[in-house]
Amino acid sequence: MARQYTKELIKREFLKMLEEKSLKSITIARLAERCEINRNTFYYHYDDVYMLVKEILQDELEKVDKEFNETYSWEEGLLHAVSFFLEHRKAAQNIFRSIDKKDTDAYLYKACKVVMSKYVENQCRANHIEAKAEDKNLIIDFYVFALIGLLDKWIQDGMNGSPKALIYRLGKLFQGSIERSLRTSQQLDEDLELRDKMEDRAEG
Repeated sequence: MARQYTKELIKREFLKMLEEKSLKSITIARLAERCEINRNTFYYHYDDVYMLVKEILQDELEKVDKEFNETYSWEEGLLHAVSFFLEHRKAAQNIFRSIDKKDTDAYLYKACKVVMSKYVENQCRANHIEAKAEDKNLIIDFYVFALIGLLDKWIQDGMNGSPKALIYRLGKLFQGSIERSLRTSQQLDEDLELRDKMEDRAEG
């Protein structure tokens, strides 16, 4: 219990410091002082601040997975997934400026993947759609990579404004497209088979 409390204290104070300064300017000594612990206590839990950052991001991913609500639209799910950015905007900027781009992309991929995978499965279950697994994966990946691009651009542009309006506008523009795609999956192989037979007859 005490160990978990100490880790949460370190994370909380670390995020506060990231709201004030860049990741590279934060020293273990200063962070320990803010937490009123000694440096050895910090090193008992973490090798360095980068290990601390990875754990914070992993915590957020687990939260996205655990707290996803079946009543969410994919737009609501995605906004919930990026709530960390909005609550700790400056800290998130400082984190993403300091870690490798591939780590940023990996985080965005996992967050978007959780949201879209759960949403697609919920759509199939709620609407009694028997979409094929490979088609579900295609649909999920299509949306995941599109959303990563949008979020990455927002981050690179300095996180100006909120992505809420953009995400909801996108949702309206593509409203119903995921359900339609999943329903198409049920019939797609039969339609393709019929088309191939008709083409074979025409060639014959």
